Amino acid sequence: MKYVFYDFETSGLSSAYDSIIQAAAILTDEDFKIVDQFDLRGRMKKEYPVPHPRALMVNGVTIEQLKDHENTNFGLIADIQKKFLSWGELLFIGYNSIGFDEHFLRQGLYQSALPPYLTNTNGNKRGDALKLIHSAAAVYPNAFVRPLNDDTGKISFQLEKFASANDISHTKAHDALSDVEATMGVCKLIKERCPDVWASSLQTASKQDVFSYMDQEKVFCVSRFWQGKEITHGLAYITKNPSYENQVYCFDLRFDPDMVFDLDRNELKKLFKGKLKERCFHIVKANEQPILLDERFLYQTDEYKDEKPEVIQERMKKLRANKNFTEKFTNLILDMSEDKTLSQDQSEKPVEELIYNGFPDNKDNYLMGDFHAAEWDKKYDIAEKISDVRIKEFAKRVMYNENPDFLPKNELKQRDKTIAENILSMDKCPWNTIPEAMKEIDDLRENSDELDLNRLQEIDEYVQELEEYHKGKLND
Repeated sequence: MKYVFYDFETSGLSSAYDSIIQAAAILTDEDFKIVDQFDLRGRMKKEYPVPHPRALMVNGVTIEQLKDHENTNFGLIADIQKKFLSWGELLFIGYNSIGFDEHFLRQGLYQSALPPYLTNTNGNKRGDALKLIHSAAAVYPNAFVRPLNDDTGKISFQLEKFASANDISHTKAHDALSDVEATMGVCKLIKERCPDVWASSLQTASKQDVFSYMDQEKVFCVSRFWQGKEITHGLAYITKNPSYENQVYCFDLRFDPDMVFDLDRNELKKLFKGKLKERCFHIVKANEQPILLDERFLYQTDEYKDEKPEVIQERMKKLRANKNFTEKFTNLILDMSEDKTLSQDQSEKPVEELIYNGFPDNKDNYLMGDFHAAEWDKKYDIAEKISDVRIKEFAKRVMYNENPDFLPKNELKQRDKTIAENILSMDKCPWNTIPEAMKEIDDLRENSDELDLNRLQEIDEYVQELEEYHKGKLND
């Protein structure tokens, strides 16, 4: 399988409301030989046009790009999708990509009325170099330099620091292409110095792989870093969550399973709480590339160095053999999931936050394809036929961003007004507003002596431009 290393620079931290503004990726074979690459840029979504000044100070994206780049945000997302699809079946790897970049890619596709699950459908798999480095650093602490955070003194895995400490090329931190090159360098380093960790990461790059690996008569080791400290668990598989199969429940083999077999439901529930190191039940997220290592790594850790392998094996077999407990535990998980659903906020949410509320039906999927293939004068009529309110709205947003003249005049005017009201609001909003951006600029000026003040002034002037423009839309 080919690898694609990728990274995004964004206008802020909210995948639902901020925008990808730079996207870079490098396609390689399994020996890391480069096959293809891209470095793409574009403007922000018109619905949420206010960047976070701090983000722009970090990633260096120019005001000229935000104002005048030929690519709208939809154009950028469509280009990313087209390039990835042209590369065939892929293993996607970023640095903290499952926690960050993946969400932006899904939201970008979703809000462009395109299928959002590109990285884990059609034979694709996904990995995360940060998870990889966490596991490798835990079980092979002397394989490479583990830099320290200047403020806390704890081990740091910030890409910029790790690359520098290990002589990995990283010419410009927080530039998407440079970050991609550094991520690829990290993975090459792990493959060369910790080949069994690299091989283990490839075994769990899809949830189907995880299910196959875990549902066996075996002990597996999970080692990672959390807040600068190594945490290791020896686990055995219990069951999948019947309501959400991406959650896999496991038992920590530091404990004897006899302690839980005869507990009632209320007593079992109590064991889900408390500090991580004290829990006997753990959730493994099957769709987030958990790196599951061989049992032998357990016995080099402080937690398990005094444990006998034959005792750990006996506990695993005892747990796996107790089908009555597995059934009781599965029913408990089902009940807990239903309780959680009933307690969740039932208030209406914006369409941006409904990405995981089910899938469009076959008819709407067909209409989505028709919409993107149609000429501009046909698109609105097709959008109106889409029954899924989320996809219908985003199809119209594509038109608004790309070619607004093909929207009805009243609708166009209302969209302009709604955006103006949203971003000029004095309330606390989930998206960035003009007042919030101005406050952030003032805070940056006041609290930092090392910033490029000329650059900050450019951002300030741009935010003022946005304010003037959108106040005008309120009065149209």
